[in-house]
Amino acid sequence: MHACSRLLSSIPSLQHAFGSASEPVPQPFEGSWPSAFPSWKQVHGTRVAEAQAAREDLGECDGIVCFVPGLPIGVTSADCVPVLASRRDGGAVAALHSGWRGTLAGASGALVHALRERGEDPGLWVAAIGPAIGACCYEVSEELAAQFADSFASMGAALAVPAARRLELRAINAWQLREAGIGAVELVGGCTRCARAADGTALYASYRREGRGKQQRSVIVAG
Repeated sequence: MHACSRLLSSIPSLQHAFGSASEPVPQPFEGSWPSAFPSWKQVHGTRVAEAQAAREDLGECDGIVCFVPGLPIGVTSADCVPVLASRRDGGAVAALHSGWRGTLAGASGALVHALRERGEDPGLWVAAIGPAIGACCYEVSEELAAQFADSFASMGAALAVPAARRLELRAINAWQLREAGIGAVELVGGCTRCARAADGTALYASYRREGRGKQQRSVIVAG
């Protein structure tokens, strides 16, 4: 079952949803995927593209902004951090995919910078961070953990790396968004690797649990 953000749901005319194992493409958008969407290739980078039409080729990018009502955009993930954002009036939206490489490179900050370049006031925007692998399950090398602790010391190394060799990517991206000026940030859903339904089935697709193949989409469309 897909998940939604209370923050984004409070915006009239806005539609959004975070996919899951049972709904890789959230049900509200199944009928329009992929024909109504622009096409793009995620590369674990920081480039942000602007979508203006369905089936438009955006090239390699991990962030997308859109000012066209009714044009859905989204990102694909299976442990990486999905971010959906909207101006408070629902007239403009954005989506971001941020894995460890993107997080370390400042992808969330790059998204906000792209909004500023397009004349937007980030303080009038809100963002929701969807299901992603948590520190409970995201073990990395000592070297990478040390690099994260050093890079994000200003937010508190214990928040970025809350346990030995464990990264908390969602918290880091939330911090980056707030530091860049986004008006409000909400975390939605749980850890993609270990979150389970009452019957024991996995709630989300997870690269760490299943390997390559299964993924979920996070989608947003301006009203």
